[in-house]
Amino acid sequence: MQTQNPIRIGYVRVSSADQNTDRQLDGEQLTVTFTDKASGKNADRPQLNAMLAGNWPEGSTVVVHSMDRLARSLADLLKIVEQLTNRGISVQFVKEGKTFKGSETADPMDKLMLSMLGAFAEYERTLIRERQREGIAKAKERGVYRGRQRKISDAEQVAIMVAEAQAAGANKTKVAARYGISRETLYKYMQATADKKSPR
Repeated sequence: MQTQNPIRIGYVRVSSADQNTDRQLDGEQLTVTFTDKASGKNADRPQLNAMLAGNWPEGSTVVVHSMDRLARSLADLLKIVEQLTNRGISVQFVKEGKTFKGSETADPMDKLMLSMLGAFAEYERTLIRERQREGIAKAKERGVYRGRQRKISDAEQVAIMVAEAQAAGANKTKVAARYGISRETLYKYMQATADKKSPR
């Protein structure tokens, strides 16, 4: 897309196809919007690459909901913003309430502010991941973490698991956790085994 007048270009990223893309830039007046449905850790974001490759007129603005929607890391954030602003394209972050402009009109504090905000955003993501790991570890200690459910199809392994669960004093929650299944799935295997043994 080429035009002489500055335009507003939206960029949206959500982690999966299930997440709503409408809320991120709701109310923003945009000429064109690029949307990626991919993890922030994924370097292969075709819509971001297309947005960066666009021949946008000088004075245009790229609008993003927040810094973590645009970049995977602080280094990635600085690189993308610098790439755009060096072309005379501003970058507006709605959540942070900050716009970074082209080099000729840039505030001398912009690069420092960008680095600080980006560092805080990266630190926040690190804390969230750490809290997730701690939560999973505690859930595993309590024997209630299920993780991804996997179906045990090998009949012999099922028989061993059921026998272990039926042993006197067996903790079925811990048995299920050890085999990576839910307690409900364990009970289903136990019931199926009992049905097979019962006379018809």
